[in-house]
Amino acid sequence: MSTVESIVFYLRKGWRISSVYLFALAFAAIFVRVPFGDVRESGASQIAIILLFGAWASVFGVQVYRRFAGIKNRNPSIQEWNDLKLGLLLVVGTYAAVQAAGGLIPLVYPAVFIVVALLVIYTEQWVGFMLVAAAIGLEFAIVAFGPRGISYHEGLVHSLFILLLALINLLSMRAGGARMRRCAEEAEAEAKAAKVDDAQAFRLIAPAKSRSGHDRREEEAERLTESSMNRLKGAMDHHVDLLKRTMKLNTCAVFWLDAHGENLMVKKWISDQGNVITKPFNKGDGVLGAALNHRKPLRLEGLRPGYGGLTYYAEPVAVTDFIGIPILEGDSLMGVLCADRIDGRPFEQGDVATMEASVESLLSIIAHERVFNQLQKAKSEQGKLLMASELLSKNPEEKDVLASALIAVGRIVPFELGAVALVAEDGDQVVLEATGPKSERLMGVVVNATESLAAAALKNRHYLPYRGELDPKQQILLSRQSQGIFAKMQSAMVMPLSSGETCIGTLILTSSEQGVFDEEVRTTLQVMTNQLGAVIENARMYQKLKELATTDGLTGLPNHRIFQESFDKKLASSARFGSHLSVIFCDLDHFKNVNDTFGHPVGDLVLKRLSSILKKEVVRDTDLPARYGGEEFAIICEGTDTEGAIQLAERIRKELEKEVFQTNQGTLQVTISMGIATYPIHARKKAELIDLADTALYAAKIGGRNQVRTWKKGMQKKSSG
Repeated sequence: MSTVESIVFYLRKGWRISSVYLFALAFAAIFVRVPFGDVRESGASQIAIILLFGAWASVFGVQVYRRFAGIKNRNPSIQEWNDLKLGLLLVVGTYAAVQAAGGLIPLVYPAVFIVVALLVIYTEQWVGFMLVAAAIGLEFAIVAFGPRGISYHEGLVHSLFILLLALINLLSMRAGGARMRRCAEEAEAEAKAAKVDDAQAFRLIAPAKSRSGHDRREEEAERLTESSMNRLKGAMDHHVDLLKRTMKLNTCAVFWLDAHGENLMVKKWISDQGNVITKPFNKGDGVLGAALNHRKPLRLEGLRPGYGGLTYYAEPVAVTDFIGIPILEGDSLMGVLCADRIDGRPFEQGDVATMEASVESLLSIIAHERVFNQLQKAKSEQGKLLMASELLSKNPEEKDVLASALIAVGRIVPFELGAVALVAEDGDQVVLEATGPKSERLMGVVVNATESLAAAALKNRHYLPYRGELDPKQQILLSRQSQGIFAKMQSAMVMPLSSGETCIGTLILTSSEQGVFDEEVRTTLQVMTNQLGAVIENARMYQKLKELATTDGLTGLPNHRIFQESFDKKLASSARFGSHLSVIFCDLDHFKNVNDTFGHPVGDLVLKRLSSILKKEVVRDTDLPARYGGEEFAIICEGTDTEGAIQLAERIRKELEKEVFQTNQGTLQVTISMGIATYPIHARKKAELIDLADTALYAAKIGGRNQVRTWKKGMQKKSSG
């Protein structure tokens, strides 16, 4: 860069930096010297005043844009200087407006105090007091050079008032900041204490003892406890939400005893009422106290409105039915899982079993969290176990849990070939997940129940082989057929997987190196498998609850809610791609007579058989058979026109017509009537398609039954009565 260019560059840079200050100085000099009271009488002078304020507004607008929306500069120092420019323009402009309105005496003058106070609050301290100094300087400039002859006494009073106001605002701001910090610290301390109380209530940590304030282990324990509590609360959220939806409850809540076992505290609740008490209350009060005292499930039905025993409500609620499941860990009372309804539907034994299963799942999660916590504090493998736990807790599905389990185990101990075998319904262990060389050959292998290490480990609930040493020629890991896969392995470890008192499977790990599974590794793996068993069981419980929410319990078909949700998605897809969609409504003929004559068990058998036919005939992934309600079924056929839907319906009708049911009253044959409507030929909206298909079904009924009808204009609709 040449000398001339350097001079030009620095001149331009200096102008950019000083131009605003020069403008502010010139603008201030004009309004200090100009007698506004005289010039307001002249039209030309008024135009000049307007142009002057217009120039100020332009410069001020450019600086606002550069500060907030235009040129981005994250340097705090640059931003503070930009704030000084804006503040100076604002102070000068305010004084100019006051002068134009009549000088320092009129009622508009307090605007100066307001502007100065805001600038002191919202700018850095040095910027604020620079602007205060500028305001005081303008006061004395007006007194000394202004046209109105304001006395120095008045200027001094104004200046002192500005300074005092700035100090008051500064002190108030600091006091407010200190108060906010103090409140935040108190809130943090209360949250920390609440977490400790929760952890003690769940027995994740022992009661607090005196500790040195700089103990680093305390901080590590806090992080571990918080992680455990988050997982426990997540599990509670999940269970309570699923129970609320699947059992159609008014309120579902988990109440837990505090660390002293004296009071109950709600840990999780979902309610349609919104007035569940969140403060602790005596454990012996009301129905919750009765459930705790009896240590057995408590069911109440036909409750009168406003029943006073429901002590977990702040105000009376018209609950008709209640169920409470005491949460027992061994002989120790932990809390109560409760639910109620307001629609008059009593709780059945199946509801009790579902809630007891949720309690067991929660207890198993708490148990594995306790064990996990203790080992994290005691061993060098703490970090590895924590990562394994976090990995397992991310996947609720059983398949994902098993895959994550092998990944997590690999972080604890290096192995070459690993597998997880779980006990199937017939009692045999089956390999459901495997990883490593040739692992695909292990998938689906049935464990030999008499001569394999996996069977012995499951039966004895103890790891095998002794010291983790494997002789492939003498010891069969899974079965003779799969033994060749382990021919080069010299170390092995088969760990039983337990959930509570039940063994649910085994974890099999192998390596071609010797001495891989020493005592320390075995101890850590035992902790891991205890956790894994609980997580697998929790995943199974999740799957069961998920099926309850989406599947009809009798037929195994998707339920009415899933039908409606799928219909919306498939209809939107058909509209997007311009394809057909048909819906088939099915209704068993004279099904009431079947129940009345042959009994409901036979009726259930008919429904199951029809559902089997639907599963067999509706083979495309894009189609969905569902139980609509009672003896009514529905089929959504995406990408299917009316003719295709008729062919599918006729196949189903003929298959059911051929079925012969053997009963105590003799043989039974049933038929089915079916109605069809197609998008976009017959209708374009879901509600209209359902209504037209139902109308076609009704036409099949009144037309003689055991037939398939497609909707046509003029068909008689089903009477609402």
